[in-house]
Amino acid sequence: MLVLLAFSHPAAGEVRYVSVGPELSWRGAESSSRYVSITGEGIWMWDVEANANLSATLGERGGRVLYSDPERGFAPLPGGEALFDGDPTTFFDPDLQEGVERSSTLWVDLGATFRINRVRFFPRLDFRNRNRFLQEFTLSAAQSLDPLADSRRVMFFKAPNENTSPVVDKRFPSEEARVLALEPQVDRAWEIAELEVYSDGTVPVGEYESQPLRAGRPEPVWGRVLYEGGDVSTAPVVVRTRTGPDRSPLLYYLIQGGDVVQYSKVGWENAPPEDRGPVEPNPAWSPWEPVTDGLVRSPPLKRYLQFHVTLTEPGAGLRELRFEYVYPPVARDLAAEIRPLEAGAGVETPFTLSLQVHLDRTGSAAHRDTGFRQLQVRTAAEIGEVQRIRVDDQEVLPFIDVEPGTGFTVNLPRRVVQDGSFLQVEFTATLFHERTRFEVQALDRRTEEGESRVAYQVARPADIDGEPGGGLVVRHGADAALSLISNLRAASPVTTPNADGVNDRLELTFTLLKLMEPVKLTLDIFAVDGRPLVRAWEADHGAGTLTAAWDGLDSSGRRVPPGLYLYELRVHADDGTGRRRGVVELAY
Repeated sequence: MLVLLAFSHPAAGEVRYVSVGPELSWRGAESSSRYVSITGEGIWMWDVEANANLSATLGERGGRVLYSDPERGFAPLPGGEALFDGDPTTFFDPDLQEGVERSSTLWVDLGATFRINRVRFFPRLDFRNRNRFLQEFTLSAAQSLDPLADSRRVMFFKAPNENTSPVVDKRFPSEEARVLALEPQVDRAWEIAELEVYSDGTVPVGEYESQPLRAGRPEPVWGRVLYEGGDVSTAPVVVRTRTGPDRSPLLYYLIQGGDVVQYSKVGWENAPPEDRGPVEPNPAWSPWEPVTDGLVRSPPLKRYLQFHVTLTEPGAGLRELRFEYVYPPVARDLAAEIRPLEAGAGVETPFTLSLQVHLDRTGSAAHRDTGFRQLQVRTAAEIGEVQRIRVDDQEVLPFIDVEPGTGFTVNLPRRVVQDGSFLQVEFTATLFHERTRFEVQALDRRTEEGESRVAYQVARPADIDGEPGGGLVVRHGADAALSLISNLRAASPVTTPNADGVNDRLELTFTLLKLMEPVKLTLDIFAVDGRPLVRAWEADHGAGTLTAAWDGLDSSGRRVPPGLYLYELRVHADDGTGRRRGVVELAY
């Protein structure tokens, strides 16, 4: 059962949270995970350095050495500690261990999954024992303790290999592995003094997905995300969320008598494979959305929240993750749009932002929508002047705070508490990026136990003025048609280079105009502070449609951390506008 922190119930509303660790253990909250270590206190990736011998720290990670026993299956290897004690004068000899055969397979569980690129083992190297080495064997790596059933089993040595060296030192391209299997293929005396496994200094991308977490109120507005008391945007992880009305983000079906029948997850898992039907997303649940600026972006008024954490760097981890929610909602629904939806690049343009508000003011004061007195507009556009604010067709005189590089805040003279209220904000802005987003938030400040807290609700984009094509994203208009680069679009707003085959690369499709002969094209990636990271792509091409791509690596071939990056697509032509810039978000 999820434990919630109890607050008092002031009429102005309450701020509560659900959290994993310490209220609910990470193991108890787990739905699935991959490549992460989990205890009741947290999740993490083991820290590791390049060329580190992972065998030396085997015991710290709970790793172990097993062997194949025909009667007991996997069993601890007697005398196996000599393989990893760092002393080349101690050794493991199967002939000296009861129940262990010369042909017994040795299984080395590293205790976690790493990327390895080298395995080295040898007998005692004195004159008397140096020839007691394995001559024929199979050496492989896998993700589990059963490499024969593991589809990702990687073979380093295949028998018969007729090894002639006492020191086996095998280097290979980096492979993800947790388990090594050493299978002797010869019935002659042998021993191993040390068995060393080396890391390339990286770990696979770790993933943790929770069970749906239940809020203590039926229609909460999900808000801030905190980790260990801090803003999650500063954590070494990427967090995504989705929300829904029940405990079932996925729907499971069984095939019974030719019919497809919805069933429970447990029933589906326990059914014979031939009776299992499809597993489909529950349409009542929202799609996954990244947590940005420390805030949940998934739809509000849904009682259940599920989260997914991606850990990308060695040593990254979490002990506590907290999802705040507020009740009652700020509003039942907030719908917003901006006009015009096209504007010239670098030109100051007048805009009108419209907001339609629906509030539920029935019932007791503790359950009514609270309304709001503050609006925040977040955008990368450069705000010029906020000129006029109307509430229900009446001009008001608010306090306005323009924040360069962020947007602006409107503090209204009166709280908006009427159902059906219509707000309009007229302002000027200059756009420098194609597809500039304007995010609208309504904020309500609530006092709880003497502490001021902020409840917020993000407006959804909608067509609310009767004209088709309403939204909150503004594109470049006529100027784009004059550019050498037209119809620039990304395959996905978020790139996830985690090798799962979905959005693994930033892919920019565009059309080249007005070119009579091929010219040089380049795609460069920059950090948000303008620091160049890599020339991701270059080609010679004439007019037509083509695609440029970036795989998420910097110039040294290392994966860059998750976050926002800038790209510049450039046509190296003698005349005409041949440069387009934009932002890409990387998540793992």
